[in-house]
Amino acid sequence: MKYLSLVLATALAIPAVGPAAAVTAKAPFGCNASAPNVCYFRIFYTPRGSRNVVLPSGMKANIPDVQIGRDTYCMDVNRKPVNKCARKTINANNNN
Repeated sequence: MKYLSLVLATALAIPAVGPAAAVTAKAPFGCNASAPNVCYFRIFYTPRGSRNVVLPSGMKANIPDVQIGRDTYCMDVNRKPVNKCARKTINANNNN
């Protein structure tokens, strides 16, 4: 019985080893460009690839399945951003 208690106590004291589960959330994106301009966003998922999102001026949207503080994005007005762009980290407040 003492041996079983010792094994259990040791197992609980050692932290689990391995990658932490990635927490995904919805991130707010908005287009602050003046009408009739359109904002083109390219969201880069780490390490899963990228996605394009198009928002007309004044429009806001919550983009699902992003890792806030880890995934990045680029934005350009009236044209799709290129793959090599100045990336910004996605935040939980407002991405524009």
